[in-house]
Amino acid sequence: MLSNPLSSIILVGLKHSGKSTMGKLLAKKMSSDFIDTDEVIEKITGLSPRDLYNKKGPAAFMLAEEEACRKIVAENPNKQLVIATGGGICDNAPALNELQSIGNFVFLRLDMEFSIKRIEAKISKDEFGNWQNLPAYVATYEPKTMAQIHQILEQRFTERFASYEAISETVVQLKNAPIEENFKLITGALNIN
Repeated sequence: MLSNPLSSIILVGLKHSGKSTMGKLLAKKMSSDFIDTDEVIEKITGLSPRDLYNKKGPAAFMLAEEEACRKIVAENPNKQLVIATGGGICDNAPALNELQSIGNFVFLRLDMEFSIKRIEAKISKDEFGNWQNLPAYVATYEPKTMAQIHQILEQRFTERFASYEAISETVVQLKNAPIEENFKLITGALNIN
């Protein structure tokens, strides 16, 4: 339940937890605008969040994420929005502070193993033995095996779960289920008819 039902809804959660998909559905149901912070970052920098992180490093990425959140707040005064955030925003206090000024954080809590499996399914090695589709924050550890990647993801996600829960007013436990079923869980938790 939201403390201020007229506030914006800011969706946080792990990569592949459905923030963008659910955010678009929620915005439509609420007749609100939907904004994805990753898309705003790309408009500002001309780079996808992954490319920005890989080419310019985590500090540049976090500054761009903060700028994106500031832009969202500045360009939408007194508007109720549904905002999907990047999975690592919980590590970016200035960005969180910007968004907190206009809304309530809602943690879409999907089973960690499900998120890890979805990420791992996209990871492969090229003919030179280089990892492909490895999240940038995992690549910094220079893992050699899938087991090491799994361990890094598990540790990072455990930390992120704690951060998401600490900042969120509402936690919605999602299931490995069809979109419609999870959407009902979200609208029920937020008391949106």
